[in-house]
Amino acid sequence: MALNPTNTAIIIELLSDSDPEIVSRMRRKLYELGNEAVSHVLKNAATESAAHREASRILRWLKAPKPEAALQTLLDEAIGDIDLEAGLSALANSAYPEIERHLVTERLDRYATDITANVDPADHPVRIVRTLNGFLFDDLSFRGKQDYDKDPDPDLSFINRVLDRRAGIPISLSSIYLLLAWRLDLPIVGIDMPMHFILRYDGEHPFYIDPFHQGRILTANECGEMIGKPADQKMLPVATNLRILIRTIDNLFMTYTALGNEPRAESMKSYIDLLQGA
Repeated sequence: MALNPTNTAIIIELLSDSDPEIVSRMRRKLYELGNEAVSHVLKNAATESAAHREASRILRWLKAPKPEAALQTLLDEAIGDIDLEAGLSALANSAYPEIERHLVTERLDRYATDITANVDPADHPVRIVRTLNGFLFDDLSFRGKQDYDKDPDPDLSFINRVLDRRAGIPISLSSIYLLLAWRLDLPIVGIDMPMHFILRYDGEHPFYIDPFHQGRILTANECGEMIGKPADQKMLPVATNLRILIRTIDNLFMTYTALGNEPRAESMKSYIDLLQGA
C-alpha cells in the first residue's frame, strides 16, 4: 500500500513516540500495511532515528516465515510430539509479529531460576505443588480471568500476553504452569478435560491441579464433580503437546468469532486444519 506524505510523517512520528503502547500499535498497523508501506517509511525516516530502527525491524518480520510456515516446521521437526513452547510462540507471532521466541523462553527460564532453590524433588509432591502455587499465584500474581466467556479477549490465550498481564484462561495458565514444571523436571502432564483444562502430578499417588483456580489440588472424584460425570480415564485423558496447541487455537477461533473478527477466525481455522493433518 502506497503512503502519502502526510500519512508517512504521522507514522514516523508515532514510531518515535515515548509511549511503548503507541509504538506497539503502530508496529502492528505498519506490519498489516505490508512491504511497500514499510519500505516507504524506511526510506523517509532519518537513518539513526527510532522510526528507522522500528521500520527495519518490521521489514525483517515481514520477511520471516509466516505462522503457517512456522507451524509446519514444528510438525516436520517433531519427534513423537511437538515442542509446545515453540508452538505457542509461533501462535503468538500471528498477532504479535514483533515477539521473538527467546523473550518467552528467557522469562520462563528466569522463573525457573527464581523458584529452583525452593523446590526439592525429594519432597512430598503436594508440598512441591504448594510451593509452585505460592510462587506463581502469590509472588507473581498470576490469576484466572473470571467470566472470560462473557468478555472474549484473545490476549488471554497468547503466551506473551499471558506472561505480560499474568492473567489467562484455564489452558493458557496450565501451559505456563507446565512449561515451568518441566524446567524443574517435575512429572506434571496436561489433562484434556471437557469444558476445562487441568494438570496431573504423576507418581505413586497421582493428583490433579487446577491452575485457573490458584492451583487448587483435586482428586479424580472432585474432577468428576466439576463436569457432572463420573471421573474415569476417558474423561481425564492426558493431553499431548499437539492437542494443547490445537485446543488453544480453537479457543482463539471461538474468541475471534464472538468478536466478529472473521479474518482472524479464519486464520485460526486454517492453523487447526494444518495441525490436524499431522
